[in-house]
Amino acid sequence: MEQTGIFKGRVEVRYNYGRFGWTRGGGKTWHGGIDIVGLDDTTIYMPFYMGKKITGTVVNARIVLNKSNRTWEWGWYVCVKLDKNQTPDTVNYLYFCHCASLLVKQGQKVSSGDALAVMGNSGNAADANPPYKHCHLETRATATGTGVDPTKYAGVPNTVGVYGNAAESGGTSAAPGAAAGATIIDVSKHQGDIDWAKVPYMAMVRIGYRGYGSGALCKDEKFDANLAGAKGNGKLLGFYFFSQAVTEAEARAEAEFCAKLAPSGYPLFFDSEWGHTTKTGTHDGRADSLSKAQRTACAKAFCERAAELGFTPGVYTFTSFTTTNIDYAGLCATWPGWLADVRANYDKALPRYIHQYAKSAKGGVAGIATETDLNKIIKELPKMDKPAAQTKQTISLDPVTLPNAAAMEFYLLAKKYGLDNDKYYHAKYAD
Repeated sequence: MEQTGIFKGRVEVRYNYGRFGWTRGGGKTWHGGIDIVGLDDTTIYMPFYMGKKITGTVVNARIVLNKSNRTWEWGWYVCVKLDKNQTPDTVNYLYFCHCASLLVKQGQKVSSGDALAVMGNSGNAADANPPYKHCHLETRATATGTGVDPTKYAGVPNTVGVYGNAAESGGTSAAPGAAAGATIIDVSKHQGDIDWAKVPYMAMVRIGYRGYGSGALCKDEKFDANLAGAKGNGKLLGFYFFSQAVTEAEARAEAEFCAKLAPSGYPLFFDSEWGHTTKTGTHDGRADSLSKAQRTACAKAFCERAAELGFTPGVYTFTSFTTTNIDYAGLCATWPGWLADVRANYDKALPRYIHQYAKSAKGGVAGIATETDLNKIIKELPKMDKPAAQTKQTISLDPVTLPNAAAMEFYLLAKKYGLDNDKYYHAKYAD
């Protein structure tokens, strides 16, 4: 994934008041930098100067909250003093502000592409309306001077918009997106050993499956290798699990099984299809005799539990299966759909975020020796913030303490409406 200014992948200048210059208060208030949102990666990197590598020294890496200090509004921030005679402009200092955390220390030498901090909204940014995570990039001639045009370092114009492209090259943060029109693949043990450095597409990785006969929950034999390879090479888009749940409780257990193995913050699809087809064409998998209503209820239970665990849930199946075996369209009213149909004239009325349209030839995808499913992103997948790693929590509304299920329901509702933990209620996680 290419670096776009201070982030890798796509970036956004979201609001007019986030631009550099007299952009606030109806043109009466000065904004000395440019506010940039990393859409595919939250790590802030040392930028290039119009493609040229530059170097410098970290002269400040700290949090400032004292309002008598002129930098108080920046919260966590990094200041880099550039080495001399690298650029033709007057800039000598780069400020990276409103960070959630810092990845460098004072006195450290840095160069273009080095990780500096993590995007946040500390300091004044926490009071923005609406609040949003971003990096305030400011460039100055002197450490205490007025900001000067930062666009040659920002890598974007001083205009509201989305810039950069991560559609085909992946991302390194949780839940990196793939833009509409991008080709993606899905992989499991059936693809064997994959050379992820050569793979040109982002991928859905199978976490595991429930045995169609035994009912045992099993990790995909290549999951660990595929997770490490896809994530390490910026190709991880999300996950899927082959379900053979016959009850809602089993479906919830499948989602919990996934959460123990895979990082949250990514899409997680409930894979619903025939469990086993005999030589005579009959289906005898443990879930194959479920009614449409039963299988739909299992999918719903899986998706609801996956969402509680911090994933963006969805449903995968194929067109003919939707007719009598699962209410795919109904489920897609709430969650993203992923539909397989290799016909040229497939049913376009069925909703979908992802369309599985073909298989490659053996070795048709670089880095993979086998056949591989090919998919097209029809609509960019929604993202969900990654929650804390624990899954149980209690919430105290003095003098009442809610049990786990009610606590989770309250937490999700509070999060939806922006009610802050420890301000309006107290939540703690328990093992």
